Amino acid sequence: MRIHLGHHFYGAGNLGDDFMLAGFLGAMRAIEPAATFTCCVPFSLAPLQQRFPAVAWLPYDRSERIRCINTCDLWLGLGGSPFQSAHSRWFVNHLVEDAGSCARGHKPMFFLGVGVQTAAELRVPDVGRVCAQSAGIWTRDPISTERIRALPSAPPVETAADLAHVLFRAVPPPAAKPGRVTLVPNFDFGVWTGQAAFLQALRKMPAKERVWLAQESRELPGAERALHARLPAPDRAEWDLVSPETPGAAMAEVMTRWPSGEWLLTARYHAALAGAWAGSKIVVLSTNEKLRAAAGELNAPLISPEADADTVTHALERASAVTPPHALAERAQAACAALVRSAVAHQR
Repeated sequence: MRIHLGHHFYGAGNLGDDFMLAGFLGAMRAIEPAATFTCCVPFSLAPLQQRFPAVAWLPYDRSERIRCINTCDLWLGLGGSPFQSAHSRWFVNHLVEDAGSCARGHKPMFFLGVGVQTAAELRVPDVGRVCAQSAGIWTRDPISTERIRALPSAPPVETAADLAHVLFRAVPPPAAKPGRVTLVPNFDFGVWTGQAAFLQALRKMPAKERVWLAQESRELPGAERALHARLPAPDRAEWDLVSPETPGAAMAEVMTRWPSGEWLLTARYHAALAGAWAGSKIVVLSTNEKLRAAAGELNAPLISPEADADTVTHALERASAVTPPHALAERAQAACAALVRSAVAHQR
């Protein structure tokens, strides 16, 4: 089975994307070990080739993408929130191009482990057409499933789970370290207006160690590194910036550097999932739909990033250690098996 991975954000600098891909490849080694994979990305190929040698990594070139689609058995949109276009149409435009190539080459399109941020993004005509063309979609949460099913020309859609759970089951992050507070702030090019209140509340915690975790390795505005760099000097001295990423390193090695804390406050979806497998007491900042879904799945307190210090303190007091969500890993792996069955049926 030849699978072309159609999403092209791998290698951009967000470890969450690599968590998803590692989980998928791990599942496929057990389900369909003879499967081969291609993927075209506009980022440095060498680190991806080193980390994920099972994938043939190729330049993001239009003719190369067409060649990969023409020679594959199926096109697969793997992970992420591919239909959003509130800030830019760059990803939707990419999907439209690949959908056209799939139609001309008579290749089935599938999506696996994806999410829908808002109902509005599905009302974009191009998005509706891409979804209608899909041979099957497995989402990472029930709300995304409901939204896709409500489309006028809805494709077959089922609820699965994020593929990172498959990775974390096989290679779990270190156990939550007692006395450590881990903070993962991210506001997607925005500002954190509640920062002072959060830091005030966290300063009063009975913590021996405070870690500012950078899931994103780039210093993007509103992301972890940029926010840490702009902290007032006294605050910056209180928080150790930790980035587990080393380009090209195996995921097992990266996970050994993941700074799991007794308490985890996160505005990153995959950091929340990792915190669940580590047994952290998780508080989720409600910056988008996928984080709200994660809080619901993990039974974690959900608070606004503009919350006052008392609200933050109460949320931390309510948080309890999360049990590793093995059921979600099973659901994600089952979706990979369902994808393979569907792909085989399309080949007959």
